[in-house]
Amino acid sequence: FFDQNLIGQKPPSTMTATNNLCLGMAAVYTFFGVTLFVAPDVCWGPESPLSYWTEMDTSGVWFGRCLGLWMSTVTMSPYTIGMPKSLMARLYIVPNVFFMFLFVQASFFLETTGPGRNAVLPVNMWWTQLPVAATLLAWNVKALQEGGKKD
Repeated sequence: FFDQNLIGQKPPSTMTATNNLCLGMAAVYTFFGVTLFVAPDVCWGPESPLSYWTEMDTSGVWFGRCLGLWMSTVTMSPYTIGMPKSLMARLYIVPNVFFMFLFVQASFFLETTGPGRNAVLPVNMWWTQLPVAATLLAWNVKALQEGGKKD
């Protein structure tokens, strides 16, 4: 009745480090990117309950919109235009390494990062990005070790 060769075997996993990385990058940076594109000052600026920046002038809004569009387009590319996920893992490693350092800087050394005046949480929101960045970087390293075998 049962195929004896399959008993005790695990089903093949589709959740490789490469898949986790691409899905994680898309989830984090598409959400952040869309909100940056639409209204960076309202969503993340000084008056926001989730303020990442305590100062934001028109150049910051302009740059936030540009960055938001780029983030969303690039991180969704495996799902919208079929960009190979193994290629994205190679692309992501440099930003993910530097994001880790930049998020540490924003968390502990910059004077213009939260908490904002209307903060829901009385902490610098960049602190919340440190475990996210560490997880994405770990998946990125593991995805590179997979070598594109499991796209």
